Amino acid sequence: MNKLTKLAMKLSAAFLTLIAASTASTACFWGYYQPKEPKCLSEE
Repeated sequence: MNKLTKLAMKLSAAFLTLIAASTASTACFWGYYQPKEPKCLSEE
């Protein structure tokens, strides 16, 4: 691979990682993703 291809792959990987991280954190922040509490942690 030439230098331009490697650079393009690195930039796209970094950009897509940022998009994935921001999407995941935004979903948790706005309440779209609410995991269930494990039974061992409940106070029943």
